Amino acid sequence: MQKISEWFKNEAVLIISAVAAGISCMFVPVTDYTQYIDTDTIGMLFSLMAIVAGFKENGVLDKMSGALMKKAGSARIMVLVLILITFFSSMLITNDVALITFVPLTIMVFGKMPSQLIYVTVLQTAAANMGSMLTPVGNPQNLYLYNAYNMETAAFFKDTVPVCAVSLILILIMTAFVKNDKLENTPEKTAEIEAPSYVVVYAMLFVLALLSVFGFVDTLAVFASVCVVVVIMEPKIFSKVDYSLLLTFVFFFIFVGNVKNITEIQKLMNELVSGHEFEVSLVLSQVISNVPAAVMMSAFTENGREVLLGTDIGGLGTIIASLASLISFRIYNSSENNQKGRFMAVFTAVNVIMLVVVGAFAKIVLIG
Repeated sequence: MQKISEWFKNEAVLIISAVAAGISCMFVPVTDYTQYIDTDTIGMLFSLMAIVAGFKENGVLDKMSGALMKKAGSARIMVLVLILITFFSSMLITNDVALITFVPLTIMVFGKMPSQLIYVTVLQTAAANMGSMLTPVGNPQNLYLYNAYNMETAAFFKDTVPVCAVSLILILIMTAFVKNDKLENTPEKTAEIEAPSYVVVYAMLFVLALLSVFGFVDTLAVFASVCVVVVIMEPKIFSKVDYSLLLTFVFFFIFVGNVKNITEIQKLMNELVSGHEFEVSLVLSQVISNVPAAVMMSAFTENGREVLLGTDIGGLGTIIASLASLISFRIYNSSENNQKGRFMAVFTAVNVIMLVVVGAFAKIVLIG
């Protein structure tokens, strides 16, 4: 019974999306709901998750993080290492994978410093959410919006680079509040790569996936290649894929597709969204998280630029604004002597400050 309750807590967004899709189907009966599903986005998300799981399974991420952390001696230097490695790695391995990989290291290093642990984990979470917005493959909503709006690569980076830069500067300023104590829990040795030949193959697949994102390779070809390689080399990788996230996308595609066919709702949403895409995207992300918000907003506006900025910056704020933040919170809660109430207070304070500053920057400087 406890496991079922825990599953419901962990998969709240998936459950809500499934219920929303089911209810919407009652009002818009059609023969084939699969016509709403963006198979390119689903296929590419699966491929990227499988590739990154392959890297992680073979010790690439552990080796990289361990090598960097061994060089740090004081708390402040260690925090900078953790922040920077999370920020920049999230651009390629996605925000949730970056947190799954590096938050446990933070807990290991700062486990005997409870107040420091909370603050560093919160900054690390913000770093993953904001660093991941730089690239089309950094987080699920970017990948979806980049494809859904057929965004030009130069225009995409023109918007994301300034926001990422401002976010990183703000996060680095906040690290000044970390006490510069001496650390004793740094890793004694660096992890070894399990199968170098497998890593080379996954690296080739990753390059292929990037080429597909930028329109040079067919998505189906990448999906098929990843599946064939995983079946032959490491079938266990299939169990490492986040199918809950994929199903969440599927259900929201169905929900949004149905809503678009309800004239009254479509008219209301068009009036609400028109001219306020950035603000609505940002606020909606606080309530249903930024991934579902991106899918929903794309149904009611052609202004993908403001939806992109709104949902990415909207990952700051509440604990549910980004699915990656929930992952970070779950990992922290599994640690010894965790302080959930204090974590939520620090998380909210840091994220609200960042939301206001970064949101204002984007609104004033980029959107106008």
